[in-house]
Amino acid sequence: MESTWHKVSLRIKKALGMNILLCDSCKWDWRGACHNPARPNATWCPDYKKRGK
Repeated sequence: MESTWHKVSLRIKKALGMNILLCDSCKWDWRGACHNPARPNATWCPDYKKRGK
């Protein structure tokens, strides 16, 4: 569930031109691994892990 702080941070990131979509840099962004209904346009995900770490 998205908090008020999350919504504010999204607006700031968007204003700075930063990528706000998590799926592009997520470790689980491949077929069969992610079952989040917001995929591929998720801005919040409890299972998000940065790819390459």
